[in-house]
Amino acid sequence: MIIILKIDDFLFNLFPKMKGKENNLKALKEQLTDYYTFGPYRPKIEVDGEFIKIEIDTSAIASQKTEFDTAVKYCERNNFKKAKPILEKLIKKNPTVSEYHRILGQIYSEEGEQDKAVNCLIDAIRWDPRNNHALIMMGNVFARYYNDIKTAMTYYEQALYANPDDHIAMNNIGANLMQLGRFKEAEKYFENALKINNSYPNTLYALAMIEDVKGNYLQAFDFAVQSMKKCKSADLLYKNAVTVATEISNKVVRQTDRQTDRQIYHSLGNIHINFPQNLANL
Repeated sequence: MIIILKIDDFLFNLFPKMKGKENNLKALKEQLTDYYTFGPYRPKIEVDGEFIKIEIDTSAIASQKTEFDTAVKYCERNNFKKAKPILEKLIKKNPTVSEYHRILGQIYSEEGEQDKAVNCLIDAIRWDPRNNHALIMMGNVFARYYNDIKTAMTYYEQALYANPDDHIAMNNIGANLMQLGRFKEAEKYFENALKINNSYPNTLYALAMIEDVKGNYLQAFDFAVQSMKKCKSADLLYKNAVTVATEISNKVVRQTDRQTDRQIYHSLGNIHINFPQNLANL
């Protein structure tokens, strides 16, 4: 399928967000690419003078979508052994589809083969530099398995550049800053991530930890409880949130007890007690 669009006022009526970008061909191509993408299948965009040519490979979509969906379902069930050969076959047929490489990279990472995962993810990003899932996953691999925060941040920042409203990229940048002990900077990223998605349990958990460090135990406890509510009970994050909430509640109790003790002590200091003579002699 080929779609021809003329760069004129009518085009900007169809795509209002593109208005004002008449001379920014890169922005126009990115906007149209996003719109005409179907699942993992991205169109080919060419600009020829005052016209934009959009080529959609409907035959590839028709022939490969069923296989791709099957591979994704296997991945969701953690059946990587069956998903992997399907993806390898799809890549051989059509190596230009970024998501084929990205999901294969995710499988390798889950299996503990991080070098192979990185190679697949690089291919995914080469075919689509704006594949946020691949960019974030690449950052995760470097942060978690190679302890290379600097390289991880490069990929997270690129993900934010491609999509400024990506709350997962923001959350992961915050997590890495927190790991480096840069809590104030991390907090800003977590707060921005929360504004975009206030139901993401990882962000809520991170804010609980930050408020705990700041000594704001009630706020920390509230964030921890919110994180628990957004998790499945089998998730590791749920168990971590329960642990943090328990620890914080103990701190609140101890803090309250100390405040109560101080109040009683000061109150007693203002009271003059007259003991009966017989008791005073005992």
